[in-house]
Amino acid sequence: MMRRSASLMAAALLVGGVLLAGCTGTPAPATPKPSPSSTALTAKDVAQKIDGTELSTASLAHVDGTVTSAGKQIKVRIDVEEVRALRDSTMLTWRLSSTSGRQEDVASFQFAVAPDLDTRNIALVVDGGDRALRPYTYRYQNVPGRGSVCLCATITGTDGTGLQLTALMPPLPDEAKRVDVSMPGFELMKAVPVTR
Repeated sequence: MMRRSASLMAAALLVGGVLLAGCTGTPAPATPKPSPSSTALTAKDVAQKIDGTELSTASLAHVDGTVTSAGKQIKVRIDVEEVRALRDSTMLTWRLSSTSGRQEDVASFQFAVAPDLDTRNIALVVDGGDRALRPYTYRYQNVPGRGSVCLCATITGTDGTGLQLTALMPPLPDEAKRVDVSMPGFELMKAVPVTR
């Protein structure tokens, strides 16, 4: 009788163990897959693109003009230093300098849409003028009332040596060897070479 009780107890423990193992051995939840978009960039991706880029200082094209800031017309020069085509984006590097050589306040809505003082209205013109690529913008989730943020520079002041600025834009067509660069209020800089 003792032998049968021990056998029944062992069988009950074995069945209980199998049942418990089945209940506690649920598979881990699946890892979310990245966005299927070929141009989806995370904040970390963007930071690495900008941080890992050696910025040119050579001028590929330039234009002289004026920026309206605080009711004053300030004479400036804009130099395009590089248009770099990347697999999933385009990095525009340019320089804004005062022609007087003095420090000037050039904070202006000329390059942006109020209330932002960034440079979201600059553009790369492609496809024979049929398409304009502008800097990426995004909105913070769960931050009510916050406007869009641009992956482009904000301008406050510059001097004769100039302020080097960047903008991250959508990718250029594969066949694009040259683009036109549009800066609001300035003549179009045509046929600027693209670096790949």
